[in-house]
Amino acid sequence: MRFLQGTVSYPEVKWGTAEERAVKNTPLVDFVDQLADVGADGLELWGRHLENLDEAGIEALARAIDETGQKVVVLGPYWDFSSSDEAVERSLEEADDYLRVKDVFGCSKIRVFTGAPASAEATEENWERALNGLARLARMYDGTGVTFVVETHRNQLADTPESCQRLMEDLDEPAVRLNYQAMTGAPSDELEMIYPWVSHVHVSRATRFGEKAEAVMKALAMRGYDGTVTVEFCTDSLPEETEEFDRARAIAGMKADIEFLRALVV
Repeated sequence: MRFLQGTVSYPEVKWGTAEERAVKNTPLVDFVDQLADVGADGLELWGRHLENLDEAGIEALARAIDETGQKVVVLGPYWDFSSSDEAVERSLEEADDYLRVKDVFGCSKIRVFTGAPASAEATEENWERALNGLARLARMYDGTGVTFVVETHRNQLADTPESCQRLMEDLDEPAVRLNYQAMTGAPSDELEMIYPWVSHVHVSRATRFGEKAEAVMKALAMRGYDGTVTVEFCTDSLPEETEEFDRARAIAGMKADIEFLRALVV
């Protein structure tokens, strides 16, 4: 397996508004050199680290990453293919911009979402919109060698093994696969249903998310998985509300997490 560090672990503000992120978050280019000694096999680049960057800024970030001997393996934009027709069109417009972005970083894997609502509330209109939108995305990138990996995520169409299976079977698009992230069941049972489509994996070791990381790794190892695994939220990446975010602690947590997870599968 190849272990990636998710740069989403490192901003001061991970959610909130774009304005709040712009004011409070340290640009990735200012500290990316500190990530080089973590022991990861690459980066999964949080899409919001590219917010407010013009073409020159994106190229400067790519150079900084390259100069430290690191590589972006996965890009992580925030697109929506199911909630509304307007959301699909906005997502495809940004996807068109990413045709250049993926070349700047030399990246051939892009993590995507289906979009809301959760599968339990989804209408056939939501399903049709998502299937059409993802098919259009695949056609837009035809011949580029890019694989899109749909993250399994709560409150999205791809939020259960059954809905993931339906998405993959109905879409039947080789360039669109799954980014497995543990859902509500046992990872071994979930992977039993969807493993043939899994091309990327997220695990987390932050206290609020990390209880299934070991089970995921063991289930993957049993199936001989040799693909990419991103530590999305590492130890100390999500401090309690009364604590200040400490990036140095988060980077140390990422290093320890990757060492721990790698040891599980050797």
